[in-house]
Amino acid sequence: MTLTPPFDTSLPSPIGRLLQLRSGASESVVRDRQSSPIQKLMAPEGNLEDILWESLGGEDPPRLLVLTGSAGSGKSATLNHLLRRERETSAGRIGRHVADATHSEAPDQDQVDTLVDFFSPFADGEPELSEPCRAIAMNTGMALRFFHDLEKRPEAPTLSGLKALLLHRLGLPGGLDSAEGSPEWLERAVLVVNLDLRATAGSTDALFDEILRRLDPANPDGVLEGAKRCATCRVKDWCWPMANATALAASNGRHALNSAMYEIAVTRGRHIGPRTLWDIAAGLALGGLDVRVTEGTDPCLAIAQVAESGDEALLVQSLACNGALGPVPTEFASSSQAAGQDRSFLAAEEGALFEELARRDPSYLPTSSAHMLIADAGLDPVGDAAKLEAWLRGDGDDAPHPALARAATALIQGRAALEDGSRVWGRVLARAAWLGGELSVEDAVPEEFGQALAAQRAGASENDSGEHGRSLDRVLAIIEEGLAEVFGLRNRSDHYYPTSTPRPGAGADLLVQVSLIEDRWLKSVPDPVLKANRVGAQLV
Repeated sequence: MTLTPPFDTSLPSPIGRLLQLRSGASESVVRDRQSSPIQKLMAPEGNLEDILWESLGGEDPPRLLVLTGSAGSGKSATLNHLLRRERETSAGRIGRHVADATHSEAPDQDQVDTLVDFFSPFADGEPELSEPCRAIAMNTGMALRFFHDLEKRPEAPTLSGLKALLLHRLGLPGGLDSAEGSPEWLERAVLVVNLDLRATAGSTDALFDEILRRLDPANPDGVLEGAKRCATCRVKDWCWPMANATALAASNGRHALNSAMYEIAVTRGRHIGPRTLWDIAAGLALGGLDVRVTEGTDPCLAIAQVAESGDEALLVQSLACNGALGPVPTEFASSSQAAGQDRSFLAAEEGALFEELARRDPSYLPTSSAHMLIADAGLDPVGDAAKLEAWLRGDGDDAPHPALARAATALIQGRAALEDGSRVWGRVLARAAWLGGELSVEDAVPEEFGQALAAQRAGASENDSGEHGRSLDRVLAIIEEGLAEVFGLRNRSDHYYPTSTPRPGAGADLLVQVSLIEDRWLKSVPDPVLKANRVGAQLV
């Protein structure tokens, strides 16, 4: 079916921009030397670049800056920001550089030769470098592969000292103990910054909070650049992606998702990279919209097709990011097909991170407020509509997004129900309550463990006097009690453990008393990252 675009096609598509933010899009990868205009909107300079720039201009600046981290952690983007400052200021803080060591600088250039030449001033026995700092962005795997390949080149300079230092600061086997002939100045001349250690979610100034803020369609400096096309669109009252983006960028929406993403990071044991965060943010805003039906044409036509079908039930089910997080009734996924059109909506966004995020929806918790919210959905359509508008309208006193207003009217007038009359928007209201700050979850890390982690970062131990020492001592006592509760037996302050694993249904023949803390079986250890690379780790 051919549609006449109900918008000004000379203006960029905001839905198309959301697609460019996905991890599979070309804009997700920053190449050497120059970020694209879209990437500059996605990753403006921040505190990290300020701190690194000041470090490069100190009294005893580093001579080699190694920005490392996994794919999508922001290595190349960060280095490109630093290089732009160098070009604009001519400060002489950065000299030779490789902004992305994952790719060769030219198709016919041997990458190992490039890196050998780049690192040669830091070879064993070389005098201290006096030129401006050399800077490189390379992931851990590339570093390992380079040093492995280097061993096969007898004519190459010996970089055993640099290899040992880098591996030590990256927390990999083959640390400083294996260094031979290492220049004595190398220790202070090399700054290793692992961007995988950057906390990207959880706090109000975290990267994910800023990413969500920059989704605001009304923000001319955000990634949608004010979404100017929307002012010309005659079907914007069907555009749930822009309504979702407005809710995500609001303070309550940012707090809800920022907290959930931090909990995921804690569960995974690693921070979530910027590329992945942009992908999840854009996917949430799209709300399950499948623009493959408009492939080769304007992405906004996918919304125009839904508007032409008049499927208001689909609109309601797509709000509050529900289409991305699911589950969405299959009737909605096939409704446009039933109207004789191509499928334009997927039941739920695929991907482990979306699934993990959906599991942290607080309406799944056994609370009376969540139960009442879902159980009562549909009993009071006017009340449901008022809640939906209140929770998703965003910050400020502006009128709700036109798509949100249409969805509210559809609820009131009963046009959001299935063909058999079933009212199934309880999950949408629950997610709206989450994004609107009505439902929340507790912090992922209990307060006492957060205090102990802070003490560990400060280099304290449980034997120290002061609050840091007491924090660690309290947590060790909690862990000891937990181990005895799960695996042993408690008798007042004494703890006993079986000497073997009993058969099912059998009792232990012998229990032994063990004082895990007193006998030093259970103790705190220094943070291994800070121990290996304190200066670089503290920067992030």
